[in-house]
Amino acid sequence: MPDENPPLSPPPPQPPQPLPPGAAFRAGALACLPLLMGAVPFGIVCGASAASVGMDFHQAFAMSWMVFAGSSQIAFVQLLGAGAPGWVIVLTGWIVNLRFMMYSAAMAPHFRAVPRLRRWVASYLLTDQGFAFGLLRLNAGRPAGEAFWFYMGLSVVMWAAWQAANLAGILLGRLIPASWSMDYVVALTFISLLAPLLKDRGMVLAAVVGAAVSVGLNVPMKLNLVAAALAGMAAALAMERLWPRKPSGQ
Repeated sequence: MPDENPPLSPPPPQPPQPLPPGAAFRAGALACLPLLMGAVPFGIVCGASAASVGMDFHQAFAMSWMVFAGSSQIAFVQLLGAGAPGWVIVLTGWIVNLRFMMYSAAMAPHFRAVPRLRRWVASYLLTDQGFAFGLLRLNAGRPAGEAFWFYMGLSVVMWAAWQAANLAGILLGRLIPASWSMDYVVALTFISLLAPLLKDRGMVLAAVVGAAVSVGLNVPMKLNLVAAALAGMAAALAMERLWPRKPSGQ
């Protein structure tokens, strides 16, 4: 005789509740702490480099918070020390930072509901780390509002640490030997940000193609990074069109 009262199936798991802004901000700030191991030494190098080419304290520190981009700051200092014209320095900085246009384009649709002033502040604070971790938060299915405050928490801590590191480099720059080249920390930082994003075939193909183009292609005006990003995106899009994913269950 069948059981008249069969056991009820367990209810489906409920999605996690979104974090309030304060908690999301603190979570982002805590997530930033391990990233400072790479950012702080690079910031010290940027500050020391600015001091080494004859910039006074106010000029070097103003560049730190106005530019807020290590690769551009290094390029600026190198070109300034070589006596390059001002337009060349500005154009080089713009080219080096073209990747932030792609970052902004990827994140903007998720943050359309955020008030404009906050979006402006977020755009100033945009970094490679903030983009990668903000995108990871969104890809994990977290609400856009929570992802925004997580991004802000991480970015504010990164900004403060970067200014402190540049300040230390400016003040102690004369004590750091020129042979202590620490540019490698940039590559290590990018690798640590890239690895968590390689979760599907499109991202893996984009990374492989981008790496090959960046290393193997000689592009004028140091546009290798931009060319690599475009090639990686084109390869991933082409693969999705030529070999679309099969629906789950087939």
